[in-house]
Amino acid sequence: MLIQRLTKMGISTAVTAFNTKVLPASAAQITFSSMLEDGAFTASTDAAPWINASRDALRGNMCVGIPTETVYGLAANALDASAVQQIFAVKGRPSDNPLIVHVSSIRMLRALYHLPACDDAQKVQPFLGTDNAALEGSALHAALQAAEQTGEWPEIPQAYHDVIRKFWPGALTLIMPRPPCIPIEVLGGHGTTVAVRFPSHTVARAAIAACGLPLAAPSANASGRPSPTLAAHVRHDLDGRLPLIIDSGPCDVGVESTVLDAYSSNAYVDGELVPCILRPGGVTFESLQSLGGAYERLRVYRRDFTSTEMEVNPTTPGMKYRHYSPTAPVYLFVPSDASSASCARQREKMHELLAQQKGKIGVVTVGDMGTSGADHVVCVTKDAADLAHRIFAVLRMLDEDEHVDKIFVQGVDESNEGMAVMNRLAKAASHHIVC
Repeated sequence: MLIQRLTKMGISTAVTAFNTKVLPASAAQITFSSMLEDGAFTASTDAAPWINASRDALRGNMCVGIPTETVYGLAANALDASAVQQIFAVKGRPSDNPLIVHVSSIRMLRALYHLPACDDAQKVQPFLGTDNAALEGSALHAALQAAEQTGEWPEIPQAYHDVIRKFWPGALTLIMPRPPCIPIEVLGGHGTTVAVRFPSHTVARAAIAACGLPLAAPSANASGRPSPTLAAHVRHDLDGRLPLIIDSGPCDVGVESTVLDAYSSNAYVDGELVPCILRPGGVTFESLQSLGGAYERLRVYRRDFTSTEMEVNPTTPGMKYRHYSPTAPVYLFVPSDASSASCARQREKMHELLAQQKGKIGVVTVGDMGTSGADHVVCVTKDAADLAHRIFAVLRMLDEDEHVDKIFVQGVDESNEGMAVMNRLAKAASHHIVC
């Protein structure tokens, strides 16, 4: 095979060149026995090609592009440092940018806390996630049974139990204590916590369950580019750099998961639990706050507090580096408030600046604002939720298909879905115009 060299952050890493295959998959092919606790599933015969190919690649410590409900992910074995290093190499991702670990069941998550440390030699990879002694191994099976005698989910911080019951599986990542089996590379080389998600996408969950391994999986795009919401986006960025992409159509949510911390020292103020959102995403601030109790005091990083330590050594992706940027510069028109007057100022300013532009301009609006022009490519979204769902696909379409020179985007108020989409647009934009 051909070997390419990728130098990132002063480290040269070998990347194998592949003839990337794209295999179709459908959620209708899969049936899980349990919604939450267990990863056992049955599959129709037509699912065998993608299940077998992804299982073999992932247990062979190779990367696979997988669909999730948020965006497509670049997945690899989270228990193996060399597999995790390939994720950074394939994406061109800075090695100090942490990864999220994805599990297929609560049992798989719990099992991680009963495995030996990652520096202990393991000749055979474990098979995790199902209540089956023959698959798990008798020692792990017994350890999980013994732990259950002390209470429900004893390995998982109590502050997350109600959150898990309401929002998992789903677009929510939780900051957890690092299990000894997770290599430090997953954490970006620093820290004592790990970000964990249980995706609701049936194909993603089946891919994890079929290989029996937790999967580290950032978005499956070249680092810094808009996140992929179609398999075609993954192939555009990473063709030849991974063996397999599983194509299950467009992602439902369209932006990455919300990252919630109710465990680390960042989640405490004067010794009292005050949970915080580290990255807005598919589960809204308002939905989490509705849990009550400590979550009534929910905070948002950079809106309500900041941390020099987290800026230097982030505990979750999306905190340190510029992300989501197309080649064309993005101009974000930011509303000063949620009023109709602010919206009118936005549109007036967009019209004013559009009249001054030369070249081909992409325009993304919330509602029809009457924008037209021979050199304007206009994309109209219905509301903040629709903008969040479509924004990455729209940015890619304008950049990669229409080859616009600039992209103007009408921003939204940061309530509900607006918080996540404005977080992404703020990072994608090189120009911010407050209206």
